[in-house]
Amino acid sequence: KSELKNVVVLGSTGIAAVNVGGVSVHSFFKFGICSNLDELRGYDRKQRGKLGELKKMLDVCDLIVIDEISMISAGLMDMIYYRLMSSRFVGRVMLVGDFYQLPPVRKNGEDGSSLFKFLYAFNSSSWHEFEFKNIELVVSKRTKDKKFYDILSMLRVGRLSEEVFSYIENLLVPSVQVDDDTSVLFGRNYEADELNNKMLSKLPAPLERAEALVEIYDENLNENALDRWIANLYAPEILNIKIGAKVIFTVNKWGEYYNGERGQIMQILKENGEIKSVIVQKANGEIVEVERTRFDMSEFVMAGEHLEERARASLTQFPLKLAYAITIHKSQGMSIENLVCDLNHIFANGQLYVALSRAIDPKKLRIFYGKSRPFREYLQSVVKIDEEVEKFYLENKFENIKEDV
Repeated sequence: KSELKNVVVLGSTGIAAVNVGGVSVHSFFKFGICSNLDELRGYDRKQRGKLGELKKMLDVCDLIVIDEISMISAGLMDMIYYRLMSSRFVGRVMLVGDFYQLPPVRKNGEDGSSLFKFLYAFNSSSWHEFEFKNIELVVSKRTKDKKFYDILSMLRVGRLSEEVFSYIENLLVPSVQVDDDTSVLFGRNYEADELNNKMLSKLPAPLERAEALVEIYDENLNENALDRWIANLYAPEILNIKIGAKVIFTVNKWGEYYNGERGQIMQILKENGEIKSVIVQKANGEIVEVERTRFDMSEFVMAGEHLEERARASLTQFPLKLAYAITIHKSQGMSIENLVCDLNHIFANGQLYVALSRAIDPKKLRIFYGKSRPFREYLQSVVKIDEEVEKFYLENKFENIKEDV
């Protein structure tokens, strides 16, 4: 952004957009609820004014970055290409992500018998028109344990060898043992909420309730769209806390705390009856004063000859969550020191890899599995790798980036 005047950062989904502090692909490209080109062409007849505004933005845009590309379907990729070609876009496009991770969501009514066929962005008819240069980051950004990194790398590509099975089995524990320094990852919200509420209720201090401030700046904003955006945030509308509670930071604030770092609430400071700030002692002993963070629901607009992000709504809340339990879904981007992974409800491709790869140190990682089904058989059922993805990585040349970036 320092070198290029107009950079647009997009998320493939609403959650991906929140993670990168950007806008969703559907919102920026004015796709509405369309899922293919035929639907889009019909929809476009009703929104010529919006398309004129989009063309102006694309005319001045230098670079479009799309995060979590694995969740972009072939149909959606063709729609993106159609928009760019219709606007005679001459800038650059950068895609970020890992096709071994979460696949595109298949809509109800789509033919499940052809599962995976022409599903991914690289299966689209437009993929080769972009002439992408493939670059692979091959340095570990979270763990410094080479053996653990190698096991995760094999798990990522579905290689369940005897070495991988044995390594993971050695991490198994007979029950979920929760202590003040441990975070448990669950596959479902229910178990995570239940454990957090149980641990919070054990603390003798009075319960404090921090309500988020939601402000709407765009009077045309759809209420359902706002609700979906809020649901994707890592900041709850209502945060229940107590002095003594263990919490986890949900954003990065350079020099103070990182996403996934743990701490304990030491003080809750109030002003006029409202919680003003929260004093948290981090695991390393350092004390930080945490104030509310503003999260913006944005859109790109033209400001003269330049692109500008404008807030349609905002939510202001403390960037904290109770640390006793987190869902795998909401752990994306976190680096967690002491971790227990409950593997009983893994239901999506890539979830197991995401869960285990949150760990910084395998010596502080434990796995709980309580089903009657043999563990190895269960692992084979949840580590599903699509042949189309394997083929893509085998047939395409990648330039490796090995140095730290």
